[in-house]
Amino acid sequence: MADFGNYGNYGGNYGDGGFANTGFSDGGFSNDSQQANTKQQVRSSLTPVTIKQILEATQPTPDGDFKIHNVHLNMISFVGVVRKVDGQGMSVVIAVEDGTGSIEIRKWIDENNSSLAEEVEKYSAYKNKYVSVGGSLKTHMNKKSIQNAAISPITNANQILYHHLSAIDVHLKSQGIPKSSGAGDDGLFVKDNDGDQSIIDRVLNFITEESKTMQDGVPINYIVEKLGISKDEGLRHCNELVENGRIYLGFNDGGYIAV
Repeated sequence: MADFGNYGNYGGNYGDGGFANTGFSDGGFSNDSQQANTKQQVRSSLTPVTIKQILEATQPTPDGDFKIHNVHLNMISFVGVVRKVDGQGMSVVIAVEDGTGSIEIRKWIDENNSSLAEEVEKYSAYKNKYVSVGGSLKTHMNKKSIQNAAISPITNANQILYHHLSAIDVHLKSQGIPKSSGAGDDGLFVKDNDGDQSIIDRVLNFITEESKTMQDGVPINYIVEKLGISKDEGLRHCNELVENGRIYLGFNDGGYIAV
């Protein structure tokens, strides 16, 4: 069993969030496939991990995917507390820790859009608060780095717990550990008792499926066109899914990625 570390050591500020909406719906980062006789999982969407897992991941082949506990890592997500923000030349370095370890994220400055001072001020507002981070796991100067990192403040603390449960769920699946017979079909997650699939479920399932090939984000206009709903309705459902930690804003404006 993997060592997920001591989550009690965060000591961070939950910001504006709170444990107001407890409970979990369908989900659990299920976009994985076991290779025959190897139990290796290849992820085409964001894989939830801890920083300790990032730091301990190995890269069997140069420029290839990283690997930890039978899971191949490419696009990853984690949550943690911003501890340090430092402007360095044309970039901002943000140190994030999650109780299992600490990692630095470098955000390069686009002078056409903002200045170093503006970016430092922006991320300094996140200090001692929880954020969610998503991006590609790479190496830079022989150190692990998160490429094209998207950093978003967490305003609902349920996202933190949801992320940790999801990371554990991924680990259990990678080890071939069966789900508890008492937990239903969704293991760690509680299944809604709706008879027919609701519109928000259709939106989530559509984004989940399309995220496999649209790794920069599924455009909102594409979502509403395919599902036959209005853009206002689509945005409302997407915003609710983001707040519940089911999807994230993509790297392209107006796009979403399923976790």
